[in-house]
Amino acid sequence: MTCPACRRIADNFPAGSIEIKGQFFPEHRHEVLSLIRNIEKLENGERPLERIISIEDQEHGIVLTTTGIHIARRIGEALSRSYKGHFSFKYLDAQKSIRVQWER
Repeated sequence: MTCPACRRIADNFPAGSIEIKGQFFPEHRHEVLSLIRNIEKLENGERPLERIISIEDQEHGIVLTTTGIHIARRIGEALSRSYKGHFSFKYLDAQKSIRVQWER
């Protein structure tokens, strides 16, 4: 039997979406991605089904998708706490999915 996180990954059906954009990101890409991977490790230790599905380059930044809502919000909060900028999130589908945006 496949776990729920593995099923979401196989079906490419994310629960979380994080859009990271702004002039700050290209200049600090490596640092930001390291922070994101560290948050993923911490979150996965607490909630093993919370994982990053993909990180895709976009014209103005990147978009990450996740298997759960907790990791998406935690990444957004960590970016805001560490680098300031504009952070927002919105729960969708009766809190079964989340869209996070961070820009600086």
